[in-house]
Amino acid sequence: MRRAIKAFALASCLALAGPAVAQAEPIRVAIGYDPVSLDPIATSDNGSIWTQLLLYDTLMRPDRTGEKLEPGLAESWSVSEDGLTLSFKLREAKFSDGTPVTAEDVEFSIRRAASEASSWGRFFRPITDFEIVNDREIVMKLDEPFTPAFNNLALFSAAILPKAKVEAGEEAFFNNPVGSGPFMLKEWVRGSRVVLAPNPHYWQSGKPSADGAVLEVVTEASARVIKLEAGEVHVVLDPPLNQLEALDEKEGISVGSTMPYRADFVMLNNKREPFDNDKVRQALNLAIDKEALIKGVLYGAGTVAASAMPVMAYADKDLQPYPYDVARARELMAEAGYPDGFSAEILVDSGKAGHRNVAIAIQAMLQAINVKLDIQMLEGGTQWETTKAGNYDMALSYTTSDTVDPDQIIGFVAVNPERANAYHTEWKSERLNDLYKQERVTPNGEERGEMFREMVQILHEGAPYIYLYHPSAAWAALDNVEGFSILPTSNFRLEDVSIEN
Repeated sequence: MRRAIKAFALASCLALAGPAVAQAEPIRVAIGYDPVSLDPIATSDNGSIWTQLLLYDTLMRPDRTGEKLEPGLAESWSVSEDGLTLSFKLREAKFSDGTPVTAEDVEFSIRRAASEASSWGRFFRPITDFEIVNDREIVMKLDEPFTPAFNNLALFSAAILPKAKVEAGEEAFFNNPVGSGPFMLKEWVRGSRVVLAPNPHYWQSGKPSADGAVLEVVTEASARVIKLEAGEVHVVLDPPLNQLEALDEKEGISVGSTMPYRADFVMLNNKREPFDNDKVRQALNLAIDKEALIKGVLYGAGTVAASAMPVMAYADKDLQPYPYDVARARELMAEAGYPDGFSAEILVDSGKAGHRNVAIAIQAMLQAINVKLDIQMLEGGTQWETTKAGNYDMALSYTTSDTVDPDQIIGFVAVNPERANAYHTEWKSERLNDLYKQERVTPNGEERGEMFREMVQILHEGAPYIYLYHPSAAWAALDNVEGFSILPTSNFRLEDVSIEN
């Protein structure tokens, strides 16, 4: 009701003062993550991804609904009847230095994304050859059908880069990159801010609406809110959930939220005892009251997770989460040979207040099955590198999907060997691996959907993680900010955002 009153009052003022006018000033967004790198084939952290998506373009991209792809640098595309030929027509576009985007840049960028140097190479290696028809038409060849091909080409890692400039020196290029996205890099003070200027050659006429953007890196959520209340930023991502209602009641501030393709969980190192025992892993899932976590930590802003997969295309809506059942958890612990429990350490990103609270709650809940948990707080980058190296027992984490097809994320959290070896849990299912290979050559439809549902069922039963919840993504903004939202793929498009009088 308060928001409606605000809107009515604003409309009354506008009727007297005339139409609102977009202000030519940078949109300032407080985020919790500093980019690691601006090289799209070298990163997988959200700070890097979200920044890169403001600088670079891909051939196509997920639309705002998260359900289909829309044109990016490719104004149209098609696939041959045998599924082996992908054809693209490029729009007339320029990089931020004024040079045109050509089919040669596309071939160079996708070959680079598929290279051994790329962290994302497996997503693009099914493309085995290229044919440049002319500067604005390119054909990609496959040796066998590869259903996720178009969705993979919408990944940030498939960003189209200027071939000549990258070949002139990669290190120098990514310190001051050139892209065809809505913004270009003006300044990057690591750990502090990323300053972006409008790309004067951006192909979407009249965009970006704001005169640049500033991504303020503020790791503590409460500190981000203080900056918003002081008017130092226009938007904050991930404000503390216990402050959302109070923020929305404040004059001049509104909050918003969406349910992104995200799942939060505890990673379990399946290479270490006792996490190599599936009964122990299942017992841990049964011993955690997920509803209590959602109520106490998320303030109701989430749903219980049945797996590490986000709820997206081909999701099995009938798959039931592990119930909260301490008695059964104790039975499984005894069957696994751990009737007296064990001691373990859980790694937590110290910059995430919500995760700190979740870890404390999990620590208390696991005492009921005699698991003594030591909480180790680490800076976010350190936590990531430590888990990636396999130097952990348990680690609180999450995953988001960067595209609308579940192939990318199932490969990340469940397939081993794959780029992340089941997200560094080292869990493995040969049946799931076989299904993964099959779905990639199966046309979209019910047969492919059944493969995904079976994979998620296997992942659920194997329990390489403690599945927690699917949280909503929240933001808070000054009332004069128009057009800001978080997409199901968890990123945001600042080219659509304006600041009104």
